[in-house]
Amino acid sequence: MLDVLIWAAVVVELTCCLGLVVARNAIDRLHFVGAANVVGPSLIAAAVAFEEGFFTSNALNAFAIALLLAVLGGAVTVATARAIRLRDRGTLESSAAERERGS
Repeated sequence: MLDVLIWAAVVVELTCCLGLVVARNAIDRLHFVGAANVVGPSLIAAAVAFEEGFFTSNALNAFAIALLLAVLGGAVTVATARAIRLRDRGTLESSAAERERGS
């Protein structure tokens, strides 16, 4: 099981790296960065917990790090997306077409 979790994390991270290379624009790349911040570290934390035991200090530290990466990585991703929108459109307000379709 340990090997499966580690290899799954490696595959996820490599897929996210490949997605960064082939994505068309910065907003599309942010989706891959978000997945890399959440899925890979979570799988590694699960592998540590599986190997060390779920309520050991190593496992709890791994879960804490994975949680921090998910929360803070998400915050950085949102801030980056807002900065890109502000640069591209000059405002953070949604357009009439976006409000009409509910985006």
